[in-house]
Amino acid sequence: MEESACIRLARDGDWAAFRALFETHRHKVFCLAFRYLRNGSDAEDVVQETFIKAYHSLGRYSPEKGLNFASWLNRICVNASIDALRKNRGMNAQSLADDEAAQLPAPGKTFDPAAAAETTQIRERIDQALRKLSPKQQIIFALRHYEEYSIREIAAHLGSTEGSVKKHLFRAVGSLKKQLQGLAMEGGREL
Repeated sequence: MEESACIRLARDGDWAAFRALFETHRHKVFCLAFRYLRNGSDAEDVVQETFIKAYHSLGRYSPEKGLNFASWLNRICVNASIDALRKNRGMNAQSLADDEAAQLPAPGKTFDPAAAAETTQIRERIDQALRKLSPKQQIIFALRHYEEYSIREIAAHLGSTEGSVKKHLFRAVGSLKKQLQGLAMEGGREL
C-alpha cells in the first residue's frame, strides 16, 4: 500500500495502516535516536514516544508544508531525543553492551587487548566531549557528521533556520576540537 494511503487510513483510525507506517519507519527512527542517546534502551523509549506522538498528531501532519512523512517523524524523534538528553544530562548514556561490542574483534582479525583498550579509551573521551555539548549541538553534530544530512535538511528536521544550524554546528566543532586537542598529542598522531 502506498504511504499516502496508509497515512489517510491511519488518520481515520485504521490501526493496521498505522502499524504499516510504524514497520516502515521504525528502524530509521531507532537509528536516529540511538545516534544521539548511544543507549539501546533509551533509543527504544524515544521510538515509542515518537510513534505515540505521531499517532496523536497525525491529523495535523500536512505534506503540503514541505515535509515528507519520514522528515516529519524525524523531527518528532529529534525533539524527543533532545528531551531525553536533557533528562539524562550528566548520566553515562552508553550501555555496557556497547562497550562489550566494541571489544569484539572484526571477523578475520585477531584480538589485540592493548588496541581494544586504546580504542575504548578514545571512544570514551570522544563520548565525554560530545556529552559536554548542549543537547541541540549534539543533535546537529550527529545529523551532520554521522547521518550526513545537509544544513538545509537539518534545519527542516529541527524547524530551525539554516543560519542557526550553522552557528550551533560551528560552536560544536570548535568545542570538540578544543576538548580533544590533547587526544591527538597523547597518541603521537594528528587529528
